[in-house]
Amino acid sequence: MPFSYVPPPTGQKFLDSTSFIKGIAGPVGSGKSTVALMDLFHRAVTQTAFNNVRRTRFCLLRNTLPQLRDTVKPLIDTWFVTLADGKLGRWRSMDNTFEMRFLLGDGTEVFSEFLLLAADTPDDVRRLLSLELSAAWVEEAREVAEEVFQGLTARVGRMPSRVAGGVAYPGVIFSTNMPAIGTFWHGMISSPPANADVFTQPSALLDDNTVNPQAENLVNLSDNYYANLIDGKSDEWIAVYLRNQFGVGNAGMPVFRGAFKRSFHVASAPLQPVASASYPLLLGMDNGLQAAACVLQRDARGRVNVLDECYVPAEQTMGVETFLDRMLLPRLRERFAAFRKEHFIFILDPACFQRSQVNEKTIAQAVRERGYVAVQAPTQNPERRVQAVEQLLALQVDGGPGLRFDPRCTYLAEALEWGYRYKKGASGGGLTFAKTHHSHLAEAIQYACLHINNVGEAVRTGPQRREVVPAAYAYASGVAGPRPAANNLLRVGA
Repeated sequence: MPFSYVPPPTGQKFLDSTSFIKGIAGPVGSGKSTVALMDLFHRAVTQTAFNNVRRTRFCLLRNTLPQLRDTVKPLIDTWFVTLADGKLGRWRSMDNTFEMRFLLGDGTEVFSEFLLLAADTPDDVRRLLSLELSAAWVEEAREVAEEVFQGLTARVGRMPSRVAGGVAYPGVIFSTNMPAIGTFWHGMISSPPANADVFTQPSALLDDNTVNPQAENLVNLSDNYYANLIDGKSDEWIAVYLRNQFGVGNAGMPVFRGAFKRSFHVASAPLQPVASASYPLLLGMDNGLQAAACVLQRDARGRVNVLDECYVPAEQTMGVETFLDRMLLPRLRERFAAFRKEHFIFILDPACFQRSQVNEKTIAQAVRERGYVAVQAPTQNPERRVQAVEQLLALQVDGGPGLRFDPRCTYLAEALEWGYRYKKGASGGGLTFAKTHHSHLAEAIQYACLHINNVGEAVRTGPQRREVVPAAYAYASGVAGPRPAANNLLRVGA
């Protein structure tokens, strides 16, 4: 090849994926656009030859044509013209297309068209919907409308036709900075469909605004590249473009945005419970028609491990007792079979101890009737609930997180990262939260953390150190000998 390319670690995973849809999201300067371009180049040179020609056509789409000319065209010029010494192809000026044409060592010819196409006018969209493509790349995808992207997925895999050998690897790829919460692209990245792989690059900055040594593409950036970008920028701009976090957009600010770090708090491998009666399993639980619960346990090193999550799906509702019998308790028996019922402590919203107006039965009673211990969370105060979680998120043990999450607790991690949010524009009257499906799990862990912070080491059920205090003592009648002074005698306090 006329040039060499070494992808960053996340880029390599992107290139290795064979999904129909695949995306890469990262901070500015991370090399994600180059990775996407190289993916198309790889498709061009590995396309099945027909009549000795490897024929492909790609659409490179962005929101406007000036953006394409300012970003994608210079990228093609760098790799396919300058570094290749002009040997890979040339631009067709009449239709913003780079026509790639060269011979491989096996004697086959690569013939590929890289068509730059905007999507900001109805004419652009109509033209898009008439294209016959091999594959497509959506650059800065968060700016492109959902309907344009969905239409694009129907235009790939069509050229060359099956009678001319077909497309070896059809699909749509995208590269982007992080989109705003609640948008189509936010859903694509946080919960990709079954036919999609999405890869997220590391943040460019650490918490103290120094450059993250794990950031990608640093070798191709100037030493002060990120330092110059920080000056004069808002916290939200830095969060999206440098820290690689979802933007707030029209949603409220995530409650734990500054405290929860997925890369730090989520363990790389599943966490195992401590099989000891001295370390009970603590179940924070939020009641309602979409109940949720999470299982926490303190380990011997003082860390608090979040071991499991359970919640009523967003499209369903059910009573709390149904949730207990059909979802939560069967899950506990499956995941924690070595633990007896007395090793579990349910920490409930104080409202769970109030009698129902229908049958005068409390949710706490329902838990206890099933043989489990139920205690009341110390408070319903929103500020104290949030602080309880933040205190444990800030805790470090031996340089690692004091509050660790099992990687299988994906929905809870989403809740803490972006799903649990303040109401946008809310002011006065204390903290107010947007009521989302994520809020049920977020409040469940708040009750568990309140309990842990309130009782500290008292969460252990094993023998506790007892205080030695002075106490009065009297001998039984009839015992000979002098009576000692009371303040010189000790007893063990209960």
